[in-house]
Amino acid sequence: MKKLYFSFSLIVFAMISGNAQLSLTKAANEPVVGDLYKKQGYDSTTAVPKNTGAGMTWNFTSLAMNNNTETSTYTTVASIPNSTYYPGATIAEDMGNGNYTLYKSTTSTYEVQGFSQPGFAMNFSNTAVFANWPISLGYNSTDVAGGSATTGSITSAISVTANISGTGTGTIILPGNTILSNILQVITTLTITQSQGTNSAVSIQKEYTYYHSTQKFPLISVQYQIQTSGNITTSSFQIYVNKNVIAGLKENGLDKELGVYPNPAKDLLNIQMNNNSGKNVSATLTNLLGQVVRAENMGSESVINSTLSLQNLDKGIYVLTLKDETSTVTKKIIIE
Repeated sequence: MKKLYFSFSLIVFAMISGNAQLSLTKAANEPVVGDLYKKQGYDSTTAVPKNTGAGMTWNFTSLAMNNNTETSTYTTVASIPNSTYYPGATIAEDMGNGNYTLYKSTTSTYEVQGFSQPGFAMNFSNTAVFANWPISLGYNSTDVAGGSATTGSITSAISVTANISGTGTGTIILPGNTILSNILQVITTLTITQSQGTNSAVSIQKEYTYYHSTQKFPLISVQYQIQTSGNITTSSFQIYVNKNVIAGLKENGLDKELGVYPNPAKDLLNIQMNNNSGKNVSATLTNLLGQVVRAENMGSESVINSTLSLQNLDKGIYVLTLKDETSTVTKKIIIE
């Protein structure tokens, strides 16, 4: 059975209000054509935290960066090879090297249509529902799908069971000791059975993902895969960290000519940037609970010079987010 280079990540944006529990919603950021998700591989040096429940702490500071990187680009279905094999798909995730995942978006759900690799295609005749919005702690959805897999001239039947659960909330400590609160843990399990005659193969893929309101994509994903064919079983394990977290930015674009100082700051924060696009830029400052403590419209001038008052704010770590119509950048701010 072919290895599936499937990105489990639900690719959604975390919406939060005040102290409200983090909730993943369809309206904010389901994937659109042009989205990029860049991931950096890490190795575990100790046991990986996977505890579930409310009020958890997940400490990933022991992770060590390796040389593995992955980039997913979301593109039109028509632009990929064998696109006509997936008539119900509305968007494709290009994971590089000819590997694709096909999705279908409806008014209330986000579904997997199939996978495509060089010389191999898997198509679900009834799609596997991966999100029935919204998703928060306690969410649990299981969907059964089926279809066919084709390798050259050989076609086999497949059956799929997909389970997605909102399993934990709490605080995450990222490599580099960055601490973020109000995290939502989502566990996704995908079981695929491929059958041809009396032969069968089973692939079980399980992923733990951790979401925060400052990032569209998961902060961290921990992926396990076990494949069994006959009496042969193989397994794999990967950890990926969102490259935007590593770089300290949310999406490229606005950060190229941006100055934020002083940092650490006390009473005022100066923001200077060249706004070559001429688009309107907004600024928000949030604490580690996800609460917006300052918000300002910075305008659309070609050169933006602005100050943000920090008076009456508690000492600690905050996240400054600058956003225009197409780009977003975040910076960690320390208030003394």
